[in-house]
Amino acid sequence: MRLTFRQKIFLSKLLDAYRDMKEPVHYSVIANRLGLNNSTAYDMLRLLEQKGMVASIYGTPKETAGPGRSSVCFVPTAETIEIFSRLTGTVREQDEWDDTKTRVLANLSSGETDDYKDLLNELLDRIPEPRSSLVLCAEVITALLLKLKESKQELAQQDYLDSLLKAPATKLRMSVLAGLILGLSFADHETQRLLGVYQEYAEKYEASLEQLSRDSLFKLHRFTRDVWNILRTPSV
Repeated sequence: MRLTFRQKIFLSKLLDAYRDMKEPVHYSVIANRLGLNNSTAYDMLRLLEQKGMVASIYGTPKETAGPGRSSVCFVPTAETIEIFSRLTGTVREQDEWDDTKTRVLANLSSGETDDYKDLLNELLDRIPEPRSSLVLCAEVITALLLKLKESKQELAQQDYLDSLLKAPATKLRMSVLAGLILGLSFADHETQRLLGVYQEYAEKYEASLEQLSRDSLFKLHRFTRDVWNILRTPSV
């Protein structure tokens, strides 16, 4: 259902009022919240009712009394609640992604040494927490890359990573990339004992990778290239 910007504003205000009051909302409440006259709010809610986005309920609300329009209240339909919940979730996920991307890249770029242990520990601590699939993938792949840098593998052995990151983004390549990093990172005997823990993180990565949309996959691919380019640049 296509809605104008103004209609979306009315629905948003109705949802807010409905959640606040926990009961059907009189149109005068919406009029007051939007700074409009009662008849304008009433007409718009009736229009949205015709579109199937709200439902009217007859009764006398606490705030009003009398016959006619004063007895009409409105509630958002289940479809409206679902649509706006999905939109709200998308906005929150985008905010979470922007915050994670900015924080990690800034931390890596501003590092004066090659020691990223604090960042690595922070990422590992956050992995078990609930988050969007994109953010979890980004944090796991960053942790794996940091572990790879810590293992001090020769760059010649890491050329395969460059090839994967320069190729177009696909879920298969991003999956192979994580496996390759994992293998290179734990090639020496000293760190093999930790492999089981990181394998668990890699499994979380795989599960979340499958849930990514094409747009999120591109975001993850670009982010991983940025992280890799920072880490492979020799410190001055």
